[in-house]
Amino acid sequence: MSIILTKHKTISGDFELKGIGKSTSLVLKEAERQGIIWENLPYTTLFKLQYLESTKFFHGQVPSETTEYASHCCNNKEITKNILEEAGVSINKGHLLKHSHTSKTRALVFNSLQKPLVVKPANSQCGNNVHINISTKYLYQKAIDEIYKNHKMRKVHILVEEMFIGNEYRILATQDKILSVIKRIAANVVGDGHSTIAQLIDLKNANPIRITMSTYHNIEIDSLLIKFLKEQTYSLKSVLPKGKRVFLRPKGPLDISQGGDTIDVTDTIHPSVNSIVKTIMDSMPGLALTGIDFMTKNIHTAQIKDSYRIIEINASPSLDWNEFPLEGPQRRIAFEFLKIMFPSLN
Repeated sequence: MSIILTKHKTISGDFELKGIGKSTSLVLKEAERQGIIWENLPYTTLFKLQYLESTKFFHGQVPSETTEYASHCCNNKEITKNILEEAGVSINKGHLLKHSHTSKTRALVFNSLQKPLVVKPANSQCGNNVHINISTKYLYQKAIDEIYKNHKMRKVHILVEEMFIGNEYRILATQDKILSVIKRIAANVVGDGHSTIAQLIDLKNANPIRITMSTYHNIEIDSLLIKFLKEQTYSLKSVLPKGKRVFLRPKGPLDISQGGDTIDVTDTIHPSVNSIVKTIMDSMPGLALTGIDFMTKNIHTAQIKDSYRIIEINASPSLDWNEFPLEGPQRRIAFEFLKIMFPSLN
């Protein structure tokens, strides 16, 4: 039964809170299941939690145990890179471009790095304004111009990095342990031996998790998808052999928002990944929960310096991807989030 508060209804009560994300919703629903009283502080996006004699707060996916120092370090990608490099963690080689830098400096940065490049705002989140596969000066300048335009010409700093080719994972971790590891892949379908690609897309879009979780998006059939299939000698009418996976869009920073998948691989990662995550958390005191964007050639084998890269670490990571992957077991991520604040939960 839902808990009814004096001033605030529960998320499953008479009204639903507006303007909150799916991850926050997951936390509040789990709080109710655990007998935790919550309320939304008026005119804010802060939430107060009361359990037994303890009171805690959270905002977004940031528990009150995360310090301002840790949040600041994560929010500034250049600071993050410097901390990780000092800790001996593999990161992409790159440089910071300031708004005041001249075209000559921009050219020097471009010429000093191995192509292709990634160009992104130093405060980028959720893959926004991230430009990949930059190999020409024209595309490089275009990416910079688009970032400034999207930031309404604010004096945003830009990171220019060498691009690492590998599989992309989101690791959700606390100071004590890895909670979940999911693989993120571009929109795709897997053949069953008798359905066309168009039919497989319809089946995939009917996945209950994709329907109920606002984070996930349907695979849209458009001219770009049809063109990408044609480049692979397929069409919407093609019937794929059973088990054959065909990608519908090229890999990019917005895979999930374009119908991509999340696959839970937590139980099969190599132990060396745990060691890397521990090093990261040790280098970031005060970071209670983080989402690590991890790229590697193979997450199931020993990680060496040249086989992986840490792309970003986030102080306010989405929880829903890891709790509800499209493939693999569901995990109690919202419960683990609450356990950070209330260790006596079981």
